[in-house]
Amino acid sequence: MTAEMRERMARDSVLKTALLTVASGGVTFLVTNGLDQPQAICIILSILIGGIALMVRFLVDFENRLAAVEQLERDGMADMKQLIGDAFSEISEATALFGLIEASALQTDLVTQLVRNSTQISPDSPPIVYRFVQAKIAEMSAFLKQLAEGGTVTYYGEDRDWLLGLTRTATTSIDAISLAAVDHDLWQSEIGQRYLDAQRRAARDGKRVRRIFVLDTPSMADDPVLRRAYEEQREMMIEVRLLDRRAVPTPLQVQVRDLILFDNILAYETTPTTTDPSQAQVAETRLVLTDSRVKECSQLFRELWEVSRELSRTRS
Repeated sequence: MTAEMRERMARDSVLKTALLTVASGGVTFLVTNGLDQPQAICIILSILIGGIALMVRFLVDFENRLAAVEQLERDGMADMKQLIGDAFSEISEATALFGLIEASALQTDLVTQLVRNSTQISPDSPPIVYRFVQAKIAEMSAFLKQLAEGGTVTYYGEDRDWLLGLTRTATTSIDAISLAAVDHDLWQSEIGQRYLDAQRRAARDGKRVRRIFVLDTPSMADDPVLRRAYEEQREMMIEVRLLDRRAVPTPLQVQVRDLILFDNILAYETTPTTTDPSQAQVAETRLVLTDSRVKECSQLFRELWEVSRELSRTRS
């Protein structure tokens, strides 16, 4: 209700009270005068009855206003309790969240920096920026949830951030099985050069880096591109071996796939669109943290490493 409406209602109430008082006094005067009462008695009774009507009207208005004030007070108290309850709930949730951040294995300053920087993006930002950031935060949230639960995260297409990030942050070992269908043009590409440099740095820092080149045919051992990649990586202190598919034990034939094991804890798997190296592209990339699956990948690499040979041994 606006102030103007309240003022109009107050004027109407005063006018009604005045009219009621005058009407009560006037009726009383007419009645007493009609009964042939003295003029003084008529006037006194008119004033008395009018005053009583005025008082009754005043008391009624006062009671109504008092009831309205009490109702406003009750509503105000309810709203205040709701606000206080919501505030304490938010404070409690924020305190619990901050406690989880401090208890997390992640660096607290990095998490708080992420939150602080995300608050700088507002709905007033350009729509494309706002929506893109929203999508990236949702994607990162889902990614962290899947990693924390120790499952499998899938990226449709060829990923570079996971590959480079994991290579740079590996702590003990990097074991890779390279298929020609996936890695045929990798070492000459920009991402391949960055990946190889990250592996070189890892090997230089004392981490064990191994790679098995899987040969679809024995003649691939004489491929100059493959030989150059082999020699370059050996010079980078990367342990490299070649594996002829025909030498793979029969039970393992269907298990051979392009994968990288980081610290024997996480498996990075890629699936090609076709087995033809000249046409193949990466269909999807998976990060696997399931313990049983990672152990299978680790066992597969060990067995393939045992039957693989260095370049000098594979040549006839």
